Amino acid sequence: MSQNQTPVIQTEHKIGKTTYIVCASQSEKATDTIDKKIKKLIRKDMEQNAANARK
Repeated sequence: MSQNQTPVIQTEHKIGKTTYIVCASQSEKATDTIDKKIKKLIRKDMEQNAANARK
């Protein structure tokens, strides 16, 4: 692995019948924790799905 590459961490999160596979790597500039980021991504996905269901 070269100096510019960071290791990628892959995790699996199941919520109901939906499985989310999350790939993450560290950043020196990051301000959110991985938990906060995952919650934001899931919330955004749920909001988009709800908006699409109304159409």
